[in-house]
Amino acid sequence: MLDHRLDYLNMLRVEINSSPKTIEAYDSDIRRYLCYIRDSEGIKSIDDIRPSNIRSYVNSLSKMLLAPSTISRNIASVRSYHKFLKIENIVKENPSLSITAPKQKKQLPTVLSVEEINQIISNIPKDTAINFRDYAMINILYACGLRVTELCELGFWQPYLEPVIKYDQIIKYKDENGNLAKINAGKAMKLPDTHLGHIAYRLKLEKTPGIINVKGKGRKERFVPINSSSRNIWFLFERKYRKKLLKEKNAQELFISRNGRSLTRAMVNKIINKWSKNAGIIKKVSPHTFRHSFATHLIEGGADIRFVQHMLGHADISTTQIYTQLDQTTLKEKYDEFGDVIFNKKRMN
Repeated sequence: MLDHRLDYLNMLRVEINSSPKTIEAYDSDIRRYLCYIRDSEGIKSIDDIRPSNIRSYVNSLSKMLLAPSTISRNIASVRSYHKFLKIENIVKENPSLSITAPKQKKQLPTVLSVEEINQIISNIPKDTAINFRDYAMINILYACGLRVTELCELGFWQPYLEPVIKYDQIIKYKDENGNLAKINAGKAMKLPDTHLGHIAYRLKLEKTPGIINVKGKGRKERFVPINSSSRNIWFLFERKYRKKLLKEKNAQELFISRNGRSLTRAMVNKIINKWSKNAGIIKKVSPHTFRHSFATHLIEGGADIRFVQHMLGHADISTTQIYTQLDQTTLKEKYDEFGDVIFNKKRMN
């Protein structure tokens, strides 16, 4: 069967700029689909594929007891493939238009409290290059709300990581007499190191967030702030520990394996699972749990949802809105916890 699968994968790579992992997943899905169509449905030409054949394939996935999310992903791959064939005029009709994914039960994601996150991070020893890598990795994963693929592909060279203060920004400090003084940053940076104005400038600089460049879904780039504490951990890992792992390799990623190669999603999952269990966390924790927690804590802290949307790299704000539901769930839990006390007080009065 002339299936144009390679042409389709090349379109994903060149036109959509999909990541290698995404292309690999689509390739696996389409291979499975075409094998079924050929072997089970007896179809020898893609022109002969009908909606009934695709429905038979979906039913076969259901019989394999696959998760609804996995079936939905396979259907999305098939629909995307047939859409490509129609756009390129390889086939006359798109037989997948009427195919819908099974409804999935909506579940709120697992979220860790700030205390639980601190418990995980603080329990990681920083005595070896590998342990410090894990410590820095989990810290930055949470501090920037990254996806696991974004973390794996995060480049070690970041031109905007160093903090910057505009020359005309006003720096406030107390002079030798304890009086409030003001000076712009351009002048403060040129003062002697012992001058109180220069010291205030350095303190301001140290607390100023840096910016990192992240490649999200579809290889879309976005700039994400990183707090000063996490930035300092980044610098320490990069300058002291990363060199020990690099071993003359030429990896461009910040976080690498003990052999100097890029980390995979499976490796990161294993690392997260290890340190979560080590900290005594009962909840099922994955790399995405830290991303969920990051977003939830921002919303709980009063962050604007548009800001959270940008931080997470969501194309559609409706995806971000699930975290407002999480915050409402927290409110309900608190109400359940303290509601009886309130009503009991009213009855007593």
